[in-house]
Amino acid sequence: MTSALTTLLIICGPTEDPVKVTVVVVLATTEDIGVDPKLAELAKQVQKRDPKLIGFKMVTAEAVSIPIGECHTFEMVDKQELKVKVEKPKDANGRIALSIKPPGLDKISYGCTCDKFFPIVTPHQTKAGEVLIVAVMAKPCTLGKKEKVSWVPWRD
Repeated sequence: MTSALTTLLIICGPTEDPVKVTVVVVLATTEDIGVDPKLAELAKQVQKRDPKLIGFKMVTAEAVSIPIGECHTFEMVDKQELKVKVEKPKDANGRIALSIKPPGLDKISYGCTCDKFFPIVTPHQTKAGEVLIVAVMAKPCTLGKKEKVSWVPWRD
């Protein structure tokens, strides 16, 4: 009986650990409100494409463990949502395959390098004219259901 139960658990049990996906919500503006020190590197990268954005503030950061093949919806500002699906686990090159659906954009599929954020400047603007930016990072480790992130490692 025990060996049959063990065999059943091996066959039916999950083969991959969930992937920890961290999403950071940032608002950027053309007004000089300063740059949150945690966002200094992100601001430099965004300003290469849009030098008019000079003020950056972090709204929230959240990390969630998502099983391979499953999806999670992160809530943004103004009732916007970011959908993240973990398509495949870490490959031989250290990349995790994700599909994301940012507000106002089509679905994006890419290989996420572990411990590196992928920032997306969305077309969504708040009533105050702030531009919504989301940054996504994935790494193969588990968490509880949700976790607030206290700091953001933009660079190693």
